[in-house]
Amino acid sequence: MSSNIHTDKEKQEKMDFSQLENKNNIWHKLKTQPDTNFEIKKAKVVLNLFVKTYSVMKIYPPENPSVKTSKENFYENIKDFLDKYEELKVNIGEFSFSFKGEKVYQDEEKKAGLPFLFFKDGMRELAFYKGLNENELQDLLKIIKEDSDLPPEDSDIVNTIWTKDFAHIRFFAIDEFLESDIGEEMGEIDFEIEKDEFTSGKLRLISKDKIDLQKRSAALGLQANNGKEENEDNDINMEDLIPPFQLSTESEETDPELESMLEESRATPPLTGMINLLFEILYLEERMDQFSPTLNVLNQFYKEVIFNSNFALASLILGRLQELKELFSGQFEEKNELLERIFQNAIGESSIAYLKKLFLNKQIKDFDSFLQYLKLIGPSAIPLVGDIWEESKEPIIHLKASNVLHKLGKKDIASLANLAKEHRISLTKEVIVLLGRIGDKKALPYLKNLAGHQNKEIRLAVIYSLGKIEDESINKILINFLSDKEGEVRTRAAMSLKYCSDKTTFNLVMQLAKRRDFIKRKRLEKKALLKLLAMNQSEEVSALLGSLLKKRSVLSKSKQNETRLCAVSALETIADREARKILEEGAQIRNKTISLACKTTLKKIAQKFEPNQIPTGEQSA
Repeated sequence: MSSNIHTDKEKQEKMDFSQLENKNNIWHKLKTQPDTNFEIKKAKVVLNLFVKTYSVMKIYPPENPSVKTSKENFYENIKDFLDKYEELKVNIGEFSFSFKGEKVYQDEEKKAGLPFLFFKDGMRELAFYKGLNENELQDLLKIIKEDSDLPPEDSDIVNTIWTKDFAHIRFFAIDEFLESDIGEEMGEIDFEIEKDEFTSGKLRLISKDKIDLQKRSAALGLQANNGKEENEDNDINMEDLIPPFQLSTESEETDPELESMLEESRATPPLTGMINLLFEILYLEERMDQFSPTLNVLNQFYKEVIFNSNFALASLILGRLQELKELFSGQFEEKNELLERIFQNAIGESSIAYLKKLFLNKQIKDFDSFLQYLKLIGPSAIPLVGDIWEESKEPIIHLKASNVLHKLGKKDIASLANLAKEHRISLTKEVIVLLGRIGDKKALPYLKNLAGHQNKEIRLAVIYSLGKIEDESINKILINFLSDKEGEVRTRAAMSLKYCSDKTTFNLVMQLAKRRDFIKRKRLEKKALLKLLAMNQSEEVSALLGSLLKKRSVLSKSKQNETRLCAVSALETIADREARKILEEGAQIRNKTISLACKTTLKKIAQKFEPNQIPTGEQSA
């Protein structure tokens, strides 16, 4: 019998978030074009991080850096998901999580895994809603960890979560269920086993196993210890093999159920538990004569998962190698040297070349794990991530690769900037935008070199990124764009100019505004330049604006009025006594458009300031 033991409260009133206008932001484009497949992929990422965080909390103490990092990554990803889709509703299977009818996580650890922890107590659905804060998520993770450590008879995750009454976390559970239906034990399998075959230390390999064995041995440089030729009967001694290998028995009358289990084992080897165990041993082992062989076994596992393009496990291994290095740093230098050797091999040129080969040969099936692995490798992976961004046709891969480039570029701006090449227009533009997002003034020399690029889009991207960097020297680069042949480029540069106190910039803009052809420039360009001058609030600027307001031109009336209106807007920025005097004179002009604009601006100034608060300006002191 089913019932909802905890009904939904009224959802918190939706908060209005204004979206940032950013034409160069791919994520913004995706947000305006919802994609169900993309939503499912994002949910898969979030739920896999959920499981990973749970696993790390089970292995390491709370103060371990990996626990903190996993929690932060999980919160950032689920928050991003909820900000876009508002809810994440997960269906809970005995050993799996599903989202919108698709299985997004399958647990290899079965009864030791997170899905079973929820499922065994009757939970069938878990939902997260927009507004979820970090404290709520931390409390939930703490509850899960504490409950999983209890004996089965004392554990009740449903009741514990229910008592917390989370504001943005809901669940559905069934009141009554038959415990025997959960993780039901398999009946006894009726098949005969030749015990002598097992005790002989030999296994008979089927054809599939022998082919697989040869491939793996060649790739990893492994071979039998005794160097003997293959026996005629195709038997192989177990002691002659270097693990890990997947072997199978073969008999004339193999039980179908056993054969099915063996096939499943071949397809999904349960390496995660072994890897976790090896890291625990390495962490606790004090004897170097035992530490080194154990690390060698782990290294063979590492090569194995790379060979199989299993980058989820490869990321797990590489990430924990880095954590061990940090833990051993300054204390166990000999151990640290061995760990460093493995890490340097992983990020070396030959390893990167092999990974690039896998990508070019289309052997990468899980790009989430692959990109996560490249992120762990560090800046040496930047060229490969750039290739992935450029070669991929899928927007979601573009987005993920761009995020990896952003994070790696923070560590090595030069390597990121070096991706910008004359023949790689799209990638160059993306690199420029990323340099702006990073916001480090170390990027300025690279942006300066690209400022004269013949491609208009590249020049616009440079202007955009310069506007994101807080440094007075950006004006020296931007003022060169004010002479660009493209009006849009000049306008963007004018709007991005900062630091009006910079004398060089001020003098150049004054000269441009006094030129006869100033009236021909784009409206937004003129408005931005005059507003920049107005921020200086000098007598010279007021005099210039007054002359522009009164100036008559033989050019088209629309261009003349456009320039006058820009001058009125700049006078509003100054708003001192001299500016108001010029506006009052402008209100008497016969041109109705300009006269009305001056009157309206005077009213706005009066409403903005009390009579005794209106700025007087230096010229009226």
